[in-house]
Amino acid sequence: MPKKLKVSHRNNRKVAKAAPAKPIRTKTKAKSAAVKQKPVARLKSAPVPSKPSSKGPIRPVRVPSGQFANAVSALEVGIKLMYAEDYGKAVKAFNGVIADYPEEPEIQASAKARIQACEKKLQERGRAVFKTADDHYNVAVAMMNRGDLQNAMSHLEAALKLAPKADHILYAMAAANALQGNRDQALNYLKQSIQHRAENRFQALQDNDFAVLAEEQAFKDLVTPPEK
Repeated sequence: MPKKLKVSHRNNRKVAKAAPAKPIRTKTKAKSAAVKQKPVARLKSAPVPSKPSSKGPIRPVRVPSGQFANAVSALEVGIKLMYAEDYGKAVKAFNGVIADYPEEPEIQASAKARIQACEKKLQERGRAVFKTADDHYNVAVAMMNRGDLQNAMSHLEAALKLAPKADHILYAMAAANALQGNRDQALNYLKQSIQHRAENRFQALQDNDFAVLAEEQAFKDLVTPPEK
C-alpha cells in the first residue's frame, strides 16, 4: 500500500490577508506638500506719494463782517444805475461803496471793476457828438473821478446851458468848485441844487467832495434840515 503522506497543518492554515500598505511618501513629495502649505509672504507696497494740488493751498473762508449786507445793497444801487446807462451816477455810487466799506475787499474789487467799465462807456460817449445836457454831465463826472477838474467844469457849464435847473448838474458843479477850493461858488451851486431837490442836502453831508467845507457854518446851514 502506498504510504499516506502526512499533511502538514501548516499548509492548512489560512494566511491572513495583510492590510493594504500605506503609500510611502517620498521626501520629494513631502517637501512639495510643505511648500504648498507655507504661506506666501506679501510684499508691502511703498506708499504712493500724493500729487500736489493744482489749485494751490486752501484758503480759509472769510466770515463776512456785519456791514456786508449793507455793502451789497449799496453795490446793487450802482449796478442798477449802470444798467440804466446812467454811468456818471453809477460811478459816484461805486466810489461811495469803496469809501464807506473799506473792510469788504471783495465788494470793493467789484465796485472798482465796474467803475472802469462805466468810465470806458463815458469815454466812448465823449468821442461822440454831445447833444444833451446829460451827455456833458456824464463825461464831466468821469473827468472829475480822474481828477481832471478843469475839463469837467467846461462840460458842466455846457450842461447847465442846456438844463439850468437840473439838480444833479448843479450838485456836480458845487462839488467841482469845492474840490478846486472855490468856496463861494460851491455853496451857491449847492444851495440851488438843494432848492430843486431837498434830498441833495443829505447826500452833500456824506460826500467827501465837500470835506473842505465841512466846518463852514454856511455849509452846515445848507445841509441841516429846516425845523418844522
